Amino acid sequence: MTPQKLVVLFTTLTGGALGLFAPVGVVKWLLQTEPEAAGILTLFFLPVCCLLVVLGLLMGRRLGVIVTGGRAVQRVTAPGVEDQ
Repeated sequence: MTPQKLVVLFTTLTGGALGLFAPVGVVKWLLQTEPEAAGILTLFFLPVCCLLVVLGLLMGRRLGVIVTGGRAVQRVTAPGVEDQ
């Protein structure tokens, strides 16, 4: 694996982890401030949490591509093999 791919992979996973753990902090705060309303709010917050994870992954990938020189990491295919 090339160093460029490693940097992009690392930043992508870091962005995903930030997107995953940021909502956990919000839910913990909700449980402390409004424990009776936290259950239903957490249920409605789940789609937002998933969206934040995906956005974190995408932003981490974008940052990794920028850091490594601004070119996207492309798949290399064997000669004569078509992409689908």
